[in-house]
Amino acid sequence: MVQVQKVNSKAEVNIYTLGKFYVSRGNVVISEISSRSRRMWDVFKYLLSFREQSINPEDILQRIWPEKDYSDPGTAMRAQVFRLRQALKNEDAEPSISDNIVFSQGSYRWEYKVECWIDVDQFEAYSREADNIRASEPNQAINLYRQAISLYKGKYLPESTYNDWSEPLRAYYHDIYLDAVYSLADLLKSKSAYSDIIKLCEQAFAIDYYDENIHVIMLEALIAEGHTTRARAHYNEVTSAFYREMGVKPSDEMKKLYRQVGLETGSFELDLSTIQENLKSKKAASGAYFCDSEMFRYFYKLEQLRSERNDHPVLLCLITIAAGNYAKPPTEQLKGVMHNLKNVIMNSLRKGDLFAAWNEAQFLLLLPGLNREQAMMVLERIEKVFHRKYTLHDLVIHKKIESLYPLEGDSHFN
Repeated sequence: MVQVQKVNSKAEVNIYTLGKFYVSRGNVVISEISSRSRRMWDVFKYLLSFREQSINPEDILQRIWPEKDYSDPGTAMRAQVFRLRQALKNEDAEPSISDNIVFSQGSYRWEYKVECWIDVDQFEAYSREADNIRASEPNQAINLYRQAISLYKGKYLPESTYNDWSEPLRAYYHDIYLDAVYSLADLLKSKSAYSDIIKLCEQAFAIDYYDENIHVIMLEALIAEGHTTRARAHYNEVTSAFYREMGVKPSDEMKKLYRQVGLETGSFELDLSTIQENLKSKKAASGAYFCDSEMFRYFYKLEQLRSERNDHPVLLCLITIAAGNYAKPPTEQLKGVMHNLKNVIMNSLRKGDLFAAWNEAQFLLLLPGLNREQAMMVLERIEKVFHRKYTLHDLVIHKKIESLYPLEGDSHFN
């Protein structure tokens, strides 16, 4: 079992992967000093994620950058690892954490030769120990669950959202987080600590607003505390959000709580989600959200406001199907291609990403939270998947990316 320690020494290297990736030594953030060298940090993230596994250079490069073709994978990897070791090396302390990157028998791996602190190791250790003692020492388990939850600042390696290799690990750590929240809520419930449960749920909503179990726990705690008005408002808010964003109706358990609050006793139906059950509804989307051009225009304006207020980057991407020299293909030929491309885009983007058919030959995509290089990787992956499944015949896919225009100068869609 990996031995982990709390952050406690300026000489110790600390590695953070939950919510944001960075590597620090004392008060110095090493990964920011070398932030322009993104590729070497991609190698670092991969070796760290699969620590103790020996992986050959070709497999590493193929998993991290599947769209690139390296004629000499060994040389390419050596160059990135050399730069990485230089960034990690601490001249004031020997041995250095760079020694943890080991090359042996033609493969690379991460070994714990030099001690370091990794947030996910500590996160797992707290959660595992809490699970083991929750029945025998509930008070200690409560403290451990709280410490584990405090370490989970968000998704594992969020900057690598579009890297296929990281998705299983992202889901794995997220499941541990949710289990810790559920378990802590159960222990607090056994002590009738409902106000603590409410605070726990409020914190959890910032991490995963669309986990229905947490909303059920929240409603139960609000009802137990006698906050029926707040429970009523929360139920209406969350069921409307679930239906609006995902087309999901409230579960039987939420409906039961809804009746417990007493909203069904009046002559008016106050719950919008219940009203919507009497209307024809769409199935929940499995991928990105596809909308018409007018709705896209609305969300474009909304993202402009959010981007300016929160300094949150949002990119506008254009995918065009064209004949040679950007000529417009025949309408009948376009229909089938655009239909297939729509399906590929929907299943290639993150749930909640937005796209629309701007005209009969073009799609527009809104991609928040990505830089240009990451967005281009997304577009290239869409094109690669399309070519693998379908044929374009004599047509071509063109891709463009721009940041959102500022509001004052917004004439892009006028």
